[in-house]
Amino acid sequence: MALPFILGLAVGVGAIIAYKNSDKLKANSKKLFEYAKDSSKELQEKVVTVKEKLEEKLQQKPEKKEIKKEEVKPKRKYTRKQKEVK
Repeated sequence: MALPFILGLAVGVGAIIAYKNSDKLKANSKKLFEYAKDSSKELQEKVVTVKEKLEEKLQQKPEKKEIKKEEVKPKRKYTRKQKEVK
């Protein structure tokens, strides 16, 4: 029954702490944003290089090789010999 009260209290305390440390939070959020921005640029560059490599491979036409068919020997069927009737 007291759970909503406790939850509200915890949210209020979190808001007060965030307000007191707003300068630190801003600085850390800017650092995090710049890090995410840089890593996304690196990821984009990697994707572009991989895409270019794949396009080059697709443009190169592979030479058709002659496929030699091997002669397939029929498998031996083992059957019982019929008994001779006398």
